[in-house]
Amino acid sequence: MNKKTLLKNPAVPVRDESGTIPAKEKFSDCCADPLLFAMQDNFHQFSMGLFTILQCLRVAEENGHVPHLPEDWWVQLAVRYNLRI
Repeated sequence: MNKKTLLKNPAVPVRDESGTIPAKEKFSDCCADPLLFAMQDNFHQFSMGLFTILQCLRVAEENGHVPHLPEDWWVQLAVRYNLRI
């Protein structure tokens, strides 16, 4: 699949009668992430944990793709979740 095809593959969530997006899977307590995001596009359904998203944010920040975040914010996250970011 080429890059143009991937970028034209937005997620279109299916909502129930109340307008909420129902979870399709139940996650067990064995996962280390305190928060999991249910993701989907036109071809895949998957989950992504908070720690993975934070690592991606740090890489994006280091490479100049997002504005610099305060260092004390990163320190607070590292202390709160015992992370090495």
